[in-house]
Order: sequence, then C-alpha cells, then structure tokens
Amino acid sequence: MTDFGIIGVGRIGTSFARNMSLNGIKVSLYDKNFDTSTDIKTHYSELESSLVFDDINKFISSISLPRKVLVLVPSGPSLDEVISLCIKNLNSNDILIDAGNTNPTISSENHQKIKSKNLLYLGMGVSGGVEGVLKGPSIMIGGDLKAFNEVKKIFSKITSNTINNSKSFELFGDSNQGHFVKMVHNGIEYVEMQLISSIYYFMIKSNKYKYDDIAKVFKKWSKSDLNSYLLEISSTKLLEKTDGNFLLDIIDDKADDNGTGRWMLKYGLDLGCSLNMLNAALDSRFISKNNNARLKFNNSIKKEIMEYDININSLTDAYSFCRLINYVQAFLLIDSANKNYGWDISISKALNVWSNGSIIKSDLVNTLYKDYSVDNILDDKKIFKTLNELKPGLIDVLNLSLKNDVSLPCFSEALCYINQISSLFLSTRLIQAQRNQFGSHKISIN
Repeated sequence: MTDFGIIGVGRIGTSFARNMSLNGIKVSLYDKNFDTSTDIKTHYSELESSLVFDDINKFISSISLPRKVLVLVPSGPSLDEVISLCIKNLNSNDILIDAGNTNPTISSENHQKIKSKNLLYLGMGVSGGVEGVLKGPSIMIGGDLKAFNEVKKIFSKITSNTINNSKSFELFGDSNQGHFVKMVHNGIEYVEMQLISSIYYFMIKSNKYKYDDIAKVFKKWSKSDLNSYLLEISSTKLLEKTDGNFLLDIIDDKADDNGTGRWMLKYGLDLGCSLNMLNAALDSRFISKNNNARLKFNNSIKKEIMEYDININSLTDAYSFCRLINYVQAFLLIDSANKNYGWDISISKALNVWSNGSIIKSDLVNTLYKDYSVDNILDDKKIFKTLNELKPGLIDVLNLSLKNDVSLPCFSEALCYINQISSLFLSTRLIQAQRNQFGSHKISIN
C-alpha cells in the first residue's frame, strides 16, 4: 500500500511525485492518458517504488487508509469528472485535495459537494512552478482541519523552510481560503511581472540600452533589497539566445493568462476594492493579443522615435514604490474579504508561506513580514514614510515616459491610486451630483 495518491501526472504532478518519493513517501499515480508501456518510472529513478495506474479503481485500492488523494487537473469539466469519480470510489473520511488553480468560488462549492458524501476536503493552492514543486513548494490550504492534521506531517517533508524557520505550508481557513490566498498570490505575481516588463520596455525604447545593459541593472538590483525570483529569471531571459539570436528578438509579444487574475479582479469588484494595478497588468496581456486593432492603430497614430536618458536612481525608486502599492492593494483585498466573509486569513502567515518556494519570493516579502504591521497596514506609519520618500522618483519616470510616448502599465496606475487614496476631496463629488440629477439618487451631505 502507498502513502499518497496523485491524479493528473503532468509537469507539476510529476514534480510532486518525485519530491514525495525523494522524501520517503510512497505514491500511487493515476492519469487516464498514461501509457503503461512507457512507464514514467523509467524516466525518474526516484519513482521506482511508486505504483502507476490507468485504472481509477485499482489506483484508489492501492492507497492506505485514510486515503489521501491529490488532484492536479485543470479546473472545469476535467476537475468535475475527477471529483465525481473520487466521490464514487472513496470511503468516508478519505481526503480529496484539489491542488489546481481553482476559482475560490468553485472551491467552496466542491467542498460542500464532497462534504455531503462524508469525505474530507482540502483546497490547496501551490506555487513554485515545476522546479519549485520539486525542491519545496509554497502551499496555501483551506478546508477540513481533520484532513489538514492527517497530511501536515507529509507536507512538512516536501516543503521549504520559511523566513521564520517553519515550513512553507499553512491552513488559512475551513473551506476555500487556501485557493483565495493562492489567487491573491497570482494577482501579485501578474503585477510584479508587468512592472519588470515595463522597465525592460522603457529602457529598450530609450535607444540607449541593450539587453545586456538592462540585465546588468537587474542583476545589480538582485544584490539589493529589490531582489526577487522574478527579477532573477528576467535577467536570465534577457540574455538567452537561440541559434545565435536573442530570444526576445524572435518571440512574439502575445501574453496569455490562466484566469486567476480575472478572478481576483472579480473579487475586487464584489468587495469594492481598487485593484487598478492588476487591471493594468491584465489589460496589457489582452491588448497584446488584439492584433487587428494594434495594426490599425499603429498605422494611424503618429509616434516619434526618440532617444532619452533614464535616471536609474529614479527608476529604482519608482519600481520600489509600485511594488509596495501592489502589496498594499492585495492586503486591503484580503482584509475586506475577512470582514465580509467572516474569514480570518492572516496576511503575515501568507507572507511567511510565500517567503520560500513561491514564484513571488523576494526580499520585499521578507521585509514586509519582518518590519511592517501587514495585518493592519493602514496603521503602519513606516510604509507611508517609505512611499513619501520614493514618490518623486515615480513622478520623474512617468514625466519622462509621457514626453516620449512610452506607456508604463502599472506605474501610472500606482501614482493614480496613491493620489486618490490619500485625498480627502475627490472628483466623485460631482459624480454624486450627476447621479442625483439624472436618476434622482439621494445626495449624501457631509
């Protein structure tokens, strides 16, 4: 009998299986697309003791009680099919773990469906990518406490050490909170990626910097408090070549998304929280794929080819400012969700889990965890002091970008946000009057 079952053995599922096997956890693997004649075990020697199945009944029978089944299939019909199969074949108190990128709303529904069949549920967000999952992922969990207690010993073996010397997994609530925290993680990631990409674009468009110049700036930042996994891999990709050509010269600029950013925006809309930086990051991806409109606008809108000098100190401050605002917006969304849904998600615990093994691991995550009151961020005077010090650099960079017709998604939104959120008098005063005029909506008087 094995200790753990994994359904869906793609790249992430394989990394989970290898990680568990390397840590003495015997696994059963099931994938309906398995060709058992070309056993996965022949590719990875550490999987020699694992059991491989293309029959769901034999797979489930091979796992010791209470069965712990990790599901890694895409959200949607595939996940629905797997959950139905598991409900039909698992016993009471067996544990079903949805470890995919599942919409928190769907995660909650699946929890109730599984609970009604006397099964235990964990909704589990996983960060780290293929390599991170193999070496020790960041895991965000919601669901039944009894199930969590059954798996935590195993998870302590396969995760990384965090900034507070715990392991990089945490239970955030009794239902879908794990998938919610992972969704927020992904939203932060979208913005971080766009900020770095905007800087690359800004520097290239100046006609003063080449890829190796930009990589040098990124590498210098990586030796400072701006260090992050995303910045490090960006330096690497800037210098990557294929057949003698820089990769960035031969790939197109169409960027996809996996849906998690859209879900986070929907939560922002439902909770009345501004996520304008995430919205800008997604807009850039949407625009990148609109070939027809881009071609027509490009042929019709005049832009001069310019050269300009960039103050790297200002750019450094601008980048630092925007990263802080990105996290502030994420923290305020979590705070609003806690208040509206009766949750108790700890932001400091989320940062701890993200501090190692995750795609967004960075010195900033560590600094926020150690030096700021993140669960009451609006009462922390240090963050306002820091933002005031960094703001002039952002204004300098945006002035230069505007003069030279270079868009900087997420940078301009960060300034717009801080200028509005810090003002006691907004343009919305007139909007209230307009709504009163055409719709007889009630006016609120100070």
